[in-house]
Amino acid sequence: MSNPESEGGPDSVERFAADLRELRLSAGDPKLIALSERTGVSKSVLSEAFSGRRLPTERTVARVVEDLGGEREAWVARRFALDPRGTAATAESGASPEPASRRFSVLQTLLIAGVAAALAVGGTSVFWATRTAPVPDAGAPENAEGPYLAAANGVDPMRTACKDDAIIAASESRLDRQVHVQLLYSNDCMAVWGRVTRYDDRSSGNTLTMQIYPEGDRKSARAQKRTAEGLQSMYTPMIVEPDVEARVCGAASLTLDGETIDLGPELCA
Repeated sequence: MSNPESEGGPDSVERFAADLRELRLSAGDPKLIALSERTGVSKSVLSEAFSGRRLPTERTVARVVEDLGGEREAWVARRFALDPRGTAATAESGASPEPASRRFSVLQTLLIAGVAAALAVGGTSVFWATRTAPVPDAGAPENAEGPYLAAANGVDPMRTACKDDAIIAASESRLDRQVHVQLLYSNDCMAVWGRVTRYDDRSSGNTLTMQIYPEGDRKSARAQKRTAEGLQSMYTPMIVEPDVEARVCGAASLTLDGETIDLGPELCA
């Protein structure tokens, strides 16, 4: 199917994905690993795009459609109509609602929006630097340019362009929905980092900790860990993982009145 026109009612993320699957079938139904190698888009991102769990980025749509012989401009225009802001799919763009175990209250949604707004303000790195425990200085990679650092193991993702195309690759509520543990992924950088957010209003005087590592190897030299005090939400440094078959996992904990609480089990993406 080269023409992405959606007929018979309003378009949605699910219909977009269904038509994308049809386009894939018309191109011989290539395996994800082959499609990933040809387009440079990771298997996990491709899987989400075809499943309809999340609206793929404009860049992903363009690369996949071109490879499958579709009409790039028409597909990109259709994607833009679903989400003019250019972000990953949300409930507003027709995506299926999250399972009940991951739905937030109005207060929690406002908290997330507040954190996102703070990150969008100029001086993002200053905001985090003044409110978190310092991240060990990994040093600027040799190919760092301009105001951004290049993607590298141990680098703060908020100081890179990796954050621009980041999607939530894995996300679970823990501790009776009082905490949210997530793994974020940048396809452009092929990098993963963790995020842990608490909603118990008990951040003052307490800490958040999260470690990310290659699956099955918590002691890997590439593992990244961060602990911060007095925060509602915290990011870890990134791990660059160019192997599309590999997985990165994360584990988090928090303290509550001096007691350390494990937020396991580990989360992998």
